[in-house]
Amino acid sequence: MTELSRRAAVVASLASTLSRAVALGDEVAARVVHEALGRLLGLSAIPEGRARSRR
Repeated sequence: MTELSRRAAVVASLASTLSRAVALGDEVAARVVHEALGRLLGLSAIPEGRARSRR
């Protein structure tokens, strides 16, 4: 297994966990998993209260 496929497997698992947390309405878990995904992908998380608008 290559490093890329290992990383892809972890990202897929976290994405699934994020979907479940959102479906269950668990905002805290969703934020934690979202931050983990961002760190894993090398993106910085948006500080709480500084969410960007989609306009």
